[in-house]
Amino acid sequence: MSEKSYLELNEKIAQIYNQMGYSDKPLYDYKDMDEDLMDYEGYSEYAKRFNLKKSDVLAIMKVITESAAYQRSSQKSMMATRSNTIIPPDNTDELKQNFKDSEALIQTRQTHAREVADIAEIISNALGLNVDFSDLIALGHDIGHTWNGHTGERILSSIARLNNCGYIVHNAMGAYILERENIIERAIEEVKQFNPKTKEEDIKEFMRYVIDGIVSHNGEGVVGKIIPREKTSEDMAEEIRRCFTEKGYDREIMPATMEGAVIRYADIIAYTRSDILDGFRLKDANGNKIIKEFDDDYLSIIGTTLARKNNFEQMLTLENKFLLELYGLSKKIKELTPSDTKVTTLEEKQELERTKKERELIEAKYEEFKQYKIEYAKRYINSIESQSDVKTKVTQMMQNVFIKDLIEASRDKGYITMSPLLRKTLFLLRDMNVRKIVPYTRRIFETQDLPIAAEGLTEMFTNVLLDTGMAYELIPKEVREDIKPYASEEEHKNNEEEINRNPHMNYERKMCHYYRKQNPEKLEYMYKNVIAAMEDITRHDVNIAIGKEKYEGELKEIYEANKINPIKKRIAIMGKNSETITDEDTEKLVQELLKDRKKDVEKAIAAKMAIEYIGGMTDNTILAVLIEKNLISRKQLIEGYSRPEPGKEALETGVRDLQRIFADNEAMIYPDDKRDDEITL
Repeated sequence: MSEKSYLELNEKIAQIYNQMGYSDKPLYDYKDMDEDLMDYEGYSEYAKRFNLKKSDVLAIMKVITESAAYQRSSQKSMMATRSNTIIPPDNTDELKQNFKDSEALIQTRQTHAREVADIAEIISNALGLNVDFSDLIALGHDIGHTWNGHTGERILSSIARLNNCGYIVHNAMGAYILERENIIERAIEEVKQFNPKTKEEDIKEFMRYVIDGIVSHNGEGVVGKIIPREKTSEDMAEEIRRCFTEKGYDREIMPATMEGAVIRYADIIAYTRSDILDGFRLKDANGNKIIKEFDDDYLSIIGTTLARKNNFEQMLTLENKFLLELYGLSKKIKELTPSDTKVTTLEEKQELERTKKERELIEAKYEEFKQYKIEYAKRYINSIESQSDVKTKVTQMMQNVFIKDLIEASRDKGYITMSPLLRKTLFLLRDMNVRKIVPYTRRIFETQDLPIAAEGLTEMFTNVLLDTGMAYELIPKEVREDIKPYASEEEHKNNEEEINRNPHMNYERKMCHYYRKQNPEKLEYMYKNVIAAMEDITRHDVNIAIGKEKYEGELKEIYEANKINPIKKRIAIMGKNSETITDEDTEKLVQELLKDRKKDVEKAIAAKMAIEYIGGMTDNTILAVLIEKNLISRKQLIEGYSRPEPGKEALETGVRDLQRIFADNEAMIYPDDKRDDEITL
């Protein structure tokens, strides 16, 4: 940007300052970004926390990246499925050609993990943390993800709720996979080969904190400042368990280390950029890209990050003050707005109207200010010599600004954070992607046909686990006496032999082999988790039936028919309805339902086993199984192979949830170290 252009823009910003009556004193000190910000001479206590050598950690990293679970992640979607991971439908050569070239660079879970690791390394190095530790958490953070990105996770979690057996949470699944697939045992063996003197207890202690970083990484939860939380091994195990037994619990977990806190932000910063790039690469049913250029909404955000890059203090400070005032007025309007039980005076009504008008005036002025940011961004984009490089250079610039701002804001602190405005901007960018890109990246069959097909496959696999007695074996012996098994021991044996002989039950045989080779101790959690989850799910079901909650999962019609409607009938038999039912009635109903559902705990465990096994499949494998089992047809794939046209598809439930989470962050414009009454305009 030329000096003349800079001065012109600076003058416009100064005019708005004068018009608004704001002082020049900044609310947050946006320092120049030091070019040598990445060089850290010190060595923090966190880097010395574990009694392991660098070579020990690198040996563990080798085991992670060589594991089958990590390799599977190369064939699992990040945000969108690649064409080459879909079973090629018949007679679709022309359609496949439309997608082939641009989709070669679409993010997978594995490429995403590598990018998170790169960002985490930069941040950890600059803050004097354990770089190898951060790298290891990052590489494994999505190891528990299902096929088809978050769509697969939502589908399987809904199926688990339908079967009263819990929830599917990919970060917690990562912990079970590390245990179940013997990755920790192999890590110990690997380290011992290189460094025989390293103690096994030290490796296990280190891996507990790696697992904690994986479990607590939730990049969809609201992020302010991430403060590490002291935990015992028991605390960590309990957090993992509660992810599977309590709806939404994973969003409450905080990491135990600074490195784990770094991953939370590194994950968001990584996928925020890659989502935009994928939006430019992916095409809809008409062969048009989901986004063709940066519109004004994106340009406004680019303008803010560009101002931070160039340390344009006046623009940064002015936007901070606009946002702070708008947030304060919104809070005041909320407080003054009458509720059903609140009686307002004439003075309060007048004050409410004055406040609304004041907010409208500020919003109008802020919109004028945003035009200057857009102009600023356009000049930057026009200065890029090759226009084909615009999307790459602009997104890289924004990503680097977020990284450097985080380092500057987190230095010498016991937590990970960003400056208020850049933190707000990162959330706005995520929200923008959720609205403008994410809903249009799913192929049509993934939202229409896949949930029903996956539910059918779960039922098939559940029956196999019942027929072979594998689910019954996970019920504690002291409880089995009160539970009649679905089949006798002799039938169990005969059914398993039939599966091993039958060439059409290849996937069932693989599943049985997978669970047969497990150490029984590693599956003991299954019964306890299912029982605990039953109670949580039952309470939510009753609340949905009486209208206190809404069901926001997949397979809504099946859920209502199989679970909610029968509960409504029981309420009617009680002579109650949603308005007359008391808390005592509700609790009694919960306990009665829970008693009935526990009688079928074997089936719930079998469903849980089936769902967790299905969740480990890749994008390609899940479709191959569904086609083989006639649960989804090639015709459905052909008709639903393309992606919806932007603006023409209703938002998925999961997308709406993410948007709601991302939008609820107005308070993030406050500096971490200031209270409301310490900030003045």
